[in-house]
Amino acid sequence: MLNTRHKRTGERFEAAVAAMATLNREAARAAVAAGIRCGTDVTGFGLLGHASKLARASRLTVAIDVARVPYLPGAREAVRDGYVSGGTRRNLEWVTPWTEFGTAGEADRLLLADAQTSGGLLVAGEVSGGTVVGELLPRGEHLVVLR
Repeated sequence: MLNTRHKRTGERFEAAVAAMATLNREAARAAVAAGIRCGTDVTGFGLLGHASKLARASRLTVAIDVARVPYLPGAREAVRDGYVSGGTRRNLEWVTPWTEFGTAGEADRLLLADAQTSGGLLVAGEVSGGTVVGELLPRGEHLVVLR
């Protein structure tokens, strides 16, 4: 969202630049050291797309607590102001058949489907000090549930 806003307005978002310039190398090393054997970088498919692929490949359900997902400063405002890329909209359309949106509104749906340039890592397991935004459930429904 912030890159789309930048492209249209020239406005810079230093927190976004810093996040994109930070490699996932150290986080990946910490995950492997903690015993994680399942993970992906969250890029063009957004969190929902990558979580959906993980759920389907694992024959599990991924439940994401929308309130715990961290956003960069200005991301919500960018959605509110209409800075949503076509890729983000296509991502959301693609995951919709496998997603229960619960009470998540359109802004949350779009943010979670954001076609990221560099969105960090999504790992299945526990990494000490990591941000927990969801869980895998053994229901085998192959979907993402937002709560």
